Amino acid sequence: MINKEKLIFIHVPKTGGTTINTAMNNSFWQTEVGFNYRHILPNKVSNLGDIFDPTENERYLDFVIFMMLRQPIDRVTSEYHFIKERKEFIDLLHRKPKDFQSYIKNEQTNNGTINFLKGRRMYSKHRSSEDDLTDIINTIEKIPVHVGIFEYFNESLSYFSDIAGIKWGRKIEVKRMTLSRPEIQEIPKYLIELINERNSLDLKLYNHCVKLFNEKLTHISKQKLTFIKDKYNHVIPYCVKWCFFEFCLENKKFINSNLNFFKTLTFYLIQSKKIKDGKLYTKAWNKTFLNTFNHAFKESILNEKLQNCYNKNIDPLEQLLRIAKQLDNFLKENSSDRTNYYKPLEFNEKLVETYSNKIFSSFLGR
Repeated sequence: MINKEKLIFIHVPKTGGTTINTAMNNSFWQTEVGFNYRHILPNKVSNLGDIFDPTENERYLDFVIFMMLRQPIDRVTSEYHFIKERKEFIDLLHRKPKDFQSYIKNEQTNNGTINFLKGRRMYSKHRSSEDDLTDIINTIEKIPVHVGIFEYFNESLSYFSDIAGIKWGRKIEVKRMTLSRPEIQEIPKYLIELINERNSLDLKLYNHCVKLFNEKLTHISKQKLTFIKDKYNHVIPYCVKWCFFEFCLENKKFINSNLNFFKTLTFYLIQSKKIKDGKLYTKAWNKTFLNTFNHAFKESILNEKLQNCYNKNIDPLEQLLRIAKQLDNFLKENSSDRTNYYKPLEFNEKLVETYSNKIFSSFLGR
């Protein structure tokens, strides 16, 4: 393997970069952003503008630099559904998007890859240009910057092995999977056209790099890598940072009214009950929430609807989505009554429902 000090990995947001970074470093989560790991700093500014500054190219001729690009439709879709409930990102936008279409139309979200590579802040108001694209393409070819393609993930990692001598483990865990997002084929045609129109420079860059990658494809020594894709691996890290309902419940007032309850429940399940399995955690979280709601609003119509939507035989994440949908629909349709349901829930450990691994394994085997 090439000296690590001479390796620079550029992690373009939502291109599988966390998976690559952790696999490279044999770490559970991504390492600190710095000179050799180019990504987004805590202030949400990209730290790699110098690489794609034509006046700085000479400085990097002795380095092996590599990155991944993703088809813009897929990348933008993944990005929106990843950040839409994350205040730290949404607050960077001058106008908060009310839906996916308004997110795409917001000029701050356009050509995000180009702006990132030029070292700008995430959702910068600076509009990227053809000159930016020219700088990036010229840098890719001059230094060079080795570009993998997300849609050829296995082949791209094999390519990075060839050029940098990186040795991947036989099994690679996929990190930062978006818990809920539509597939490309589910996106309306008009939105696909809008994404392409608003991200035309990103699309040109992607197409250029796909062409370069295809020319190398026959010379890549393909490795047999196994990717472990399990959304439940991301549940507990997600819940430590955010309320579980954040990604699926539209009614944020309900979440905010019950933040103390959700925080207490999360850490009780993790620390007191020592639950480490994401699927087991989700099942326990769902049932405890329903138990608590039943205790607080036993004779209510909403409680009846929530209890009736519970089915112990369906996938726990699907169950969570059903609970969230039932809450949203009821609170939206019953505006005169909903204030009653913003009374904060109180955590009671006697209402916590957990499952042993043995019982849960039996549940999974059904």
